[in-house]
Amino acid sequence: MNREKHEKRNFWLLLALAVVAGLGFLFWGQYNTASTIFDMGFLRRNAAELMTSAEGVKLEGEAQEQYDALLSEGEEWTQKAALKQGSWKTESIVPWFGEAAGITLSYDLYTQGSDRTVILLHGFQEGAGDVRYWGSYWWDRGWDVLVPQLRSYGAGDEGLIPCTYGVYEQFDLYDLIMALGLDRKTLVIQGRGTGAAAAVFLAANGDLAGAGVDGIVAESVYANMGTDAETMVKKLFGLGNPLLLRFLKAQIRQKLGFLPESVDLTAAAANCSIPALFVCASDDAFLDPADTERVSAAWAGERFGAELKGGHRLLWAESGEAYREALDRLLEQVG
Repeated sequence: MNREKHEKRNFWLLLALAVVAGLGFLFWGQYNTASTIFDMGFLRRNAAELMTSAEGVKLEGEAQEQYDALLSEGEEWTQKAALKQGSWKTESIVPWFGEAAGITLSYDLYTQGSDRTVILLHGFQEGAGDVRYWGSYWWDRGWDVLVPQLRSYGAGDEGLIPCTYGVYEQFDLYDLIMALGLDRKTLVIQGRGTGAAAAVFLAANGDLAGAGVDGIVAESVYANMGTDAETMVKKLFGLGNPLLLRFLKAQIRQKLGFLPESVDLTAAAANCSIPALFVCASDDAFLDPADTERVSAAWAGERFGAELKGGHRLLWAESGEAYREALDRLLEQVG
C-alpha cells in the first residue's frame, strides 16, 4: 500500500515537473520571439530584408519603375537649388527619456531665401531620397525645402538608434525647428508614416508649443501603436498570441519608456488646431487607409482628407495631380 502511494506521488511529482518545464520552454520561446520582433521593428536589425519582402511594401516590375522615376524627379529639381547641409543635437527629449535618447542627426536644406519652409519627413526604413520628390511642388511655389534624417534613416544606424514611430522623433523635430529659427517663419511639415506621426505628435504636444507649425500634411499614418503592433506582428510574422504580444509590449515599455497603447494619434489629433491634410492610398496593403481616416476624423482643426488611388509610397506617381490639388487647398488655409 505504501509502495502504491509512493508511486502515485512520484507520478504526480514528475507530471508537475513536466508541466513546469513545458511552461518554462513556452515562456522562454515566446520571450525570445518577442525580442526578435522588437529588434527588427524598433532597432531595425534585419529590417531591410523584411521590408523588401513584406506584402504591400515590396516593389516589383512597373511599381518599381514608377518609384525609380520618383527618385529621379527628386534628384532633378535639387540640381537648381542651393544646398546647405548641417546637423543638430536633440536635447528636448532628455528630460523625458534620458541622456541616451539625445543624439545628433543631419539635414539637407534647399534654400532660395524664402520666409516659408516645408520640412519633408521620411518613413520607417527610408531616407531623404524617398521624400525629396515632394520638394519640387514646394520649391516651384517659392518655399525653402528642408529634408532631415530621422532615427529610422535607411540602414545607417541599424541596431543602434531605435525608431519609435513618432514618439522620440517629435522632440528631434522640435529641436531642428528651433535650431534653424523656423519657428519665426511660415512652416509646414509633410511626412509619411513615422514622419507624419512625429508631425502630429509635435502639433499636439503642449510642452513643445513654441515650434510654431502652421500646417501638416500626413500621408499614411497609424492610429494607435498598440493595435498597430498587433496587426503588424500578425501580418509580417504570422504570429499574434496574447502571451507573445504581452512580452513585446513589456519590452517596448522597459527599453523605450512608454506603453504602446498610450501612443495614440487619434487622441493627439483631438488636441491639434492647425490646418492639416490627411492622405492615404486606396490600394495600400501595408498601412490600412482606415487608420489615416480615423486620425483625420479626430483632428480638431481645419482638415482635408484625400483617399487617392495608388499603393504604398506610390501616391505621387499614380495620383500626383489629385495630390497636388489637395496640397493647394491646404495652402489656401496656411497662406
